Amino acid sequence: MTDADRRNNRRTVAAYEGYARGYAAAVPATPSPQAAADLRRFAASLAPPARVLEIGSGPGWDADFLETLGAQVRRTDVTAAFVRFQIERGKQAYPLDLLSDEIEGTYDGILLLYVVQHFERDQLDEALRKLARALTAQGVALLSHMLGDGDEWEGDAGDYRVVRWPAAAMDERLRRAGFAVEWESFIDSERRPWRSVLARKLG
Repeated sequence: MTDADRRNNRRTVAAYEGYARGYAAAVPATPSPQAAADLRRFAASLAPPARVLEIGSGPGWDADFLETLGAQVRRTDVTAAFVRFQIERGKQAYPLDLLSDEIEGTYDGILLLYVVQHFERDQLDEALRKLARALTAQGVALLSHMLGDGDEWEGDAGDYRVVRWPAAAMDERLRRAGFAVEWESFIDSERRPWRSVLARKLG
């Protein structure tokens, strides 16, 4: 990982630190029908009582929904402002930087939604390997990525790093990390195509 890769991610995290409460206010607390369907399928793939690690929990809306389905969710985020926001809501939330921290313990499932677009290409393989190491045998990960090629900076100040992945390229990275994709779904959000995949740990 280059110094530039680290700087890009830190710049993005710093932008979220300043916008966390605005983000929480802008994102609906109830998942869309498609997102809810994905979360239900994810929960159904886990044997109860399932322990789920959510990376990039943000305001915690997805964790709230998963808990109504019976999952035990450990909420984490690299953005301290999001962790504070959830604690103020009466939730337990913890700091975790997937790019620099090791994941403690093992989980039946890992949720990683709207996160990997902020990782540079050279950062993704080790991040996926960390997910595999943190899953129990036959554990599953539900992750989303922005479809397409190339990378760019987004936001009013151009502070949010976005790296796009074609479906085949993401699936190959998952395969190298020890996963097999079981299903996929698609959401077109404000003309931005997103793909979610459920990937099961092999072996």
